[in-house]
Amino acid sequence: MSHDPLEWTVRDPLEETVPDPVERRRRRLGDGTRRTIELVALLVLVPALLAAQWVDNRHQSRGYQTRERVTVVPRGGTGTIARIQLRLLGRDTTGSPKSDIAGAVSMKLIVQARPLDAKAAKDVAAVNFTMRDRAGHVWSALGSTDPENKPAAGALAQVTVITEVPAHLVNSVVLEARPGGLLSRAGTAPTPVLRFAH
Repeated sequence: MSHDPLEWTVRDPLEETVPDPVERRRRRLGDGTRRTIELVALLVLVPALLAAQWVDNRHQSRGYQTRERVTVVPRGGTGTIARIQLRLLGRDTTGSPKSDIAGAVSMKLIVQARPLDAKAAKDVAAVNFTMRDRAGHVWSALGSTDPENKPAAGALAQVTVITEVPAHLVNSVVLEARPGGLLSRAGTAPTPVLRFAH
């Protein structure tokens, strides 16, 4: 019997077969079972992803919110923010114009401002005012000075604050003042807030 040295080059590779390494394959899931598993996974994962996103957004929003240092100014007292002394002189709900919002009352408050230096005199217009009730609800308020009588260092000026609040809260809301604009971005320190008692 002769041995052909080139036999390995002409042999058909498909002649020799290798047995399947997986002796027994698992049966695939039926369409109904597979769809049921997908539905259960969807019902579990979607709320979990939404909850994770909500927690993440809440965590990020805390980073954006400014911390506040609230000072309660007693009735008739004076408080200072951004080198401006502020004093609430009074509030008027009787002579105020009617509100366009149903159930709301327009209020006018008079605040006395005394800037302590020339820079503070320019910053009087940047003070932000809001109204707050005991439950923590906040309403915006618009403060304006007399355009003909501009604030000056050491001189008294009047700021008229106009806001609209629900009629049943007129006697319980309090005025708050905080630095606004560039004044509020003074680094990581808490934002000073004056809350005027009445």
